[in-house]
Amino acid sequence: MYTIGQLSKKTGVTVRTLDYYDEIDLLKPAGATEGGHRLYGDQEVMRLEQILALKYLGFSLEKIQFILREPPPSWETALTEQLLMVDEEKKRLDDLQRSLQGILYSIQIEKQVNWPLIFGVMQMFQQGEREAIKVLDRYMSQEEQEKMLSVNMDQQKLDRWVALIYEIRENLHELPDSPIAQKLAERWMEGTYEMFGRDDEFLGNAWNAIREESNGVMFYPMTKEVVDFISEAIKEKERKAGESNG
Repeated sequence: MYTIGQLSKKTGVTVRTLDYYDEIDLLKPAGATEGGHRLYGDQEVMRLEQILALKYLGFSLEKIQFILREPPPSWETALTEQLLMVDEEKKRLDDLQRSLQGILYSIQIEKQVNWPLIFGVMQMFQQGEREAIKVLDRYMSQEEQEKMLSVNMDQQKLDRWVALIYEIRENLHELPDSPIAQKLAERWMEGTYEMFGRDDEFLGNAWNAIREESNGVMFYPMTKEVVDFISEAIKEKERKAGESNG
């Protein structure tokens, strides 16, 4: 048998917590000494281990009480429900992470806190993929949409793209045929080919969607000015290539 102090030392659970578990009838002692000190046996130790395991898995104390009261099948049901809840929470946190990253990029690019833009970014992530598909339906086939939405860049690649767009924004004053504009256009094309391959039809439809929606936040930070800059620089590059081949 263990006193409450010994049980606390054995399991790492504070005496105060064990007191509370006793108070709410979650973990009752097996008995008491003549002096009134609570005693816990192996069965209580096992129950405490079950409580700690269920707490680690994210169950509330109220839910733990229910699970431990019911026959073994309740564990399977409870764990299945908990797994679904964890999946939903993971999705929520993933969405939150993307939203926070998008807002951070907006502040870095705009060099200020643009609240209308931030609110738009938040709304976009809250609406999720379904709203994005509604927009893309106007420009792309279902297969092309899946190709665009399935792109999963790691943080390093994402940072590189944002840095390139930031650099373009810093050089919007450059003429399309300037060395700087041409180099930026080249880097843009290389990155696009690396991400999507040389599928001209897909790239054309994707670029059309970006251009037409550049006043919104769906493709931020691809603003109209950035889109126009890249378009003109690429046209100039293609014109020069045509002259060279001619």
